[in-house]
Amino acid sequence: MEEGCLLRGIRVIIPERYRADVLNELHVNQPGIVRMKGLARMHVWWPNLDTDIEITVRNCTACQNTQSTPPDATANPWKWPSKPWQRVHIDFCGPFLNEMFLIVVDAHSKWIDVIRMSSTTSEKTINALRCLFSAHGIPTEIVSDNGPQFTSSKFEIFLKRNGVKHILSAPYHPSSNGEAERAVRTFKQAMKNKEFLRKLNFPNGERRSFL
Repeated sequence: MEEGCLLRGIRVIIPERYRADVLNELHVNQPGIVRMKGLARMHVWWPNLDTDIEITVRNCTACQNTQSTPPDATANPWKWPSKPWQRVHIDFCGPFLNEMFLIVVDAHSKWIDVIRMSSTTSEKTINALRCLFSAHGIPTEIVSDNGPQFTSSKFEIFLKRNGVKHILSAPYHPSSNGEAERAVRTFKQAMKNKEFLRKLNFPNGERRSFL
């Protein structure tokens, strides 16, 4: 027990009367079964948790309406990091609503941050990442494609000064940055949801977190 909470390892054991509330919180933005389970396994526990998550998603009309055909499985060359924010994958998505979005996904928790961008230059990308680093800390590694904003000397100097290892995905093989590609697909799928579109109405440079 810690601070009045029963723990199973580092996960809080949720009493039955609060489980529906926890499921609703996990299900904000309709993240899907895999991401819901991933987040739940980091923080909470109760008997048959996975089953309850599956039932929640199956009973969600919005999830069923926006669910796409799963992409063909590809080999994942990346090792699963031992803790959050060791390795993050980044990519740009858009334009949507005449805007570009910087997608950042943590390889451990699969947590996705979305930053609305007025521009995709190296300078704007660096400013966005500074904001993100101030919230989450500085990652050990960043994986990106070979876009000019990611391969510029400004961007490389920024990462080097912060002690971040930069890994570039193989040219013409976007699947080698699979975490970011999956996060982009999740974002595009969520764009079909009217409630999600309403939540995208936030200022340029401000970040929003999505599962």
